[in-house]
Amino acid sequence: MAEINRLYGKALYDLAEQYGNLDACLDQAVLVRDTLKLTESQQILANPLISKESKFAFLKEAFLDTLAEPFSSFLELLISKNREALLVPSLTEFLRMGDRWRGVVEAHVVSAVMLRPEQVSALHDVLQRKLEKTVDMTVTVDPALIGGFYLNVDGHTVDSSVRRRLQDMKRSIERGEGFDGPQT
Repeated sequence: MAEINRLYGKALYDLAEQYGNLDACLDQAVLVRDTLKLTESQQILANPLISKESKFAFLKEAFLDTLAEPFSSFLELLISKNREALLVPSLTEFLRMGDRWRGVVEAHVVSAVMLRPEQVSALHDVLQRKLEKTVDMTVTVDPALIGGFYLNVDGHTVDSSVRRRLQDMKRSIERGEGFDGPQT
């Protein structure tokens, strides 16, 4: 399923580039994706008893009159092909591609404890300096990490959590590595 989302996202990206309005389409995609994430929108689009025409009318009423081409045609195409379930994931892929084009990377930090604002700011600054890109960073807390944090940036993960270190030690002990018996 991820591959088809990537294909649809790439198709929209390529069309928006050809039309010369990639920035406008990216801005509109945020509005459309976030609106379609709402439960009411999902219920309308996912309902097989609602006709394609009614679904398209719903989107047109919501925002199609304000959307640039090829964006409105893209939405109409997915509905006409009964691919409504792919709208949000495809738009998310499109937005990721747009972020790369704009020089923006997403960074997700998960910490065992709430980071202080100055820690978040310092980490954000280090990432932007090292990556030489704009960093869109989210920070969450997961006490199950026990201590430390892990960081995921553009598909690459750095895990310095205590939980991971304990898991590594357990695997090492199970393999019999690094243990020579009691020291005398």
